[in-house]
Amino acid sequence: MAIKKTVFVRYEGETVYRKHIEIDPSKLTNILKLPEDVFATVDGVRISIKRDEFEQLIKEHKQILK
Repeated sequence: MAIKKTVFVRYEGETVYRKHIEIDPSKLTNILKLPEDVFATVDGVRISIKRDEFEQLIKEHKQILK
């Protein structure tokens, strides 16, 4: 079941978060958690999500799958 959520991201090589995209949290790969940011790959594109938004995304995804 694909469950997509809208998150605020920045793309690899950028310094400013500026794009809202819909992602399926189960499609995130190569996840690297840092204190403020989480880097991940989705559909072959490297993105960064704010850590608190990432944690909320994963929490909501797990609740929906229960």
